[in-house]
Amino acid sequence: MRTFLPISQDATIYQRYPDNNTGLDEIIEVGKVIKPLDGVGKYASGSARIVLNIDIPSENQYPTNSVYYLNLRIANAKNVTRYQQLNVYPVSRSWTEGSGYFYQDVKNMQDGVTWNVASPIVSWSLSGSDYVTTPSASYTFSRVPIEDIKIDVTQIIRPVVSGSNEFAWNGLIVKFPDTDEQLTTNTGNIKFFSSNTHTIFAPKLEVLYNNQTFITGSLKPISTGNISIIPKNLKTAYTVGEIDKVYLVVRDKFPDKRFDEAQRYKTKYYLPSSSLYRIKDQVSGMTIHDFDQYSTINCDTSGSYILLDTTGFDVDRYYTIDLKISSGQQVWFPEFDYSFKVDRNG
Repeated sequence: MRTFLPISQDATIYQRYPDNNTGLDEIIEVGKVIKPLDGVGKYASGSARIVLNIDIPSENQYPTNSVYYLNLRIANAKNVTRYQQLNVYPVSRSWTEGSGYFYQDVKNMQDGVTWNVASPIVSWSLSGSDYVTTPSASYTFSRVPIEDIKIDVTQIIRPVVSGSNEFAWNGLIVKFPDTDEQLTTNTGNIKFFSSNTHTIFAPKLEVLYNNQTFITGSLKPISTGNISIIPKNLKTAYTVGEIDKVYLVVRDKFPDKRFDEAQRYKTKYYLPSSSLYRIKDQVSGMTIHDFDQYSTINCDTSGSYILLDTTGFDVDRYYTIDLKISSGQQVWFPEFDYSFKVDRNG
């Protein structure tokens, strides 16, 4: 099972602009940013860090073995070394997003987080955010050009969801390692789309867990790839956050000819337990759910089905479903030309 939780707050804090709030910017960035007239020596004190928060689900909402990834989509990057590392830590003090801008329109309302303060009336104990270094997460870029990233933050998030964390939840900070921040020669900068973006590339927390149900009852296994698969109850539109059990009618594409047309399709089949589904944004082609262990097809006595969870999907978008069927050594991708829309209010 896979679901997405939206980022509720995010902002960039700048060492060289210590009083600038950027809470409403469409961009968040990490690395180095210096002032236009600064010399190269200022890169050693020109860090940019991202603070972000997520409305963590209630305790035990997800299985204890769930895996959590922070998904960040790159808008632009420059001067980034091949093996640049990002570190992620829990923020240890509450903070306010604010309503300032930096890139779109340089207006810096004094109502939110900056390098110097967590909120208008509370300063950080140390400039640049208060955070703890345990537990932590990290990500190392290994490809050029760099790509969108998924940071495994399981060790940070899992205790929060289970209620066993030592500190109150105040979100995350994403930054270069201390040694890189202090290097004059490190001038790397990575811009990501923020939660305020008007694109489909907003950051999200991806939640993954295995919960496949597979009870076949009197259903028969498929014995050939010559089958047709039709979604029995897929709706044309869903309200964002809606969860639906979409049944798949599996039948012979070329059944034996009989006088009774109904009897020709009487045999009900189920898809193998190793079968998977994928969901993609119809226009951009961006994969939302990929073929993997968290996108398995389920089965009960009524038939095979997809447990469709639209939490965190972008609204007013159309999505397509693809299937990957595996049976023994045989793998095929059946024709399955079906789509659905996700709306804000159904």
